[in-house]
Amino acid sequence: MAITEKDKEFLRIIDEMEPSAHCLRANIAAAIVKDGKILVKHTNDWHPEYDCTKIGCIRDKMKIKSGQRREICYGLCAEQWCLSIAAKEGIPVKGATIYCTKHPCRVCASLIAESGIKRVVYQEGYPEVIPHFDILKDRGITVEVGPNIEYPEDVNPTLKNWSI
Repeated sequence: MAITEKDKEFLRIIDEMEPSAHCLRANIAAAIVKDGKILVKHTNDWHPEYDCTKIGCIRDKMKIKSGQRREICYGLCAEQWCLSIAAKEGIPVKGATIYCTKHPCRVCASLIAESGIKRVVYQEGYPEVIPHFDILKDRGITVEVGPNIEYPEDVNPTLKNWSI
C-alpha cells in the first residue's frame, strides 16, 4: 500500500505533537487510526507519579546507552500510552493503523502485534531494530516508511533531535 495524502495528514499531526513529549531522552509521538478517525494519540511520557524533570532520568543517571535497559525507565513509549488508553477506554484497535514518528521498539512491536493492529506507518528508523526478530513482519503486519513532515519555520529545529 502506498503512502496516501491521508497518511501524510496523520503523520503531520503526530509530527506536531512530537516536541511536546515529556520524556527527557526521546521525543516520539503516535496515533492509532481506524476508518479515517484518530482513536487515540499520545507522546512518550512518564507516569504522573514520576516526573522526570524533578527526579531526573534514571537511564541518564546510570549512564545507560541508547536502546538499552528500557525496563528501568519511569515512562512509557508513545505506542504503549496509545494502547493502554485504548484498553482503558474500551476502544477496539483491531484492524487499525498506528502512525509513529519512530519505528516501534521491540516491546512496542510486540504489543502492536498482539493488539490486532494491521498496519504501522513510521517516519524514522530506530537504533534497536534487530533483523532476526521482526514480529511485525512475522505477523503479516504492513510496515511502511512515511515522509518526515517539515515543521513550520517558527518551531525550533532542535526539538526534532532525539535520543532513545
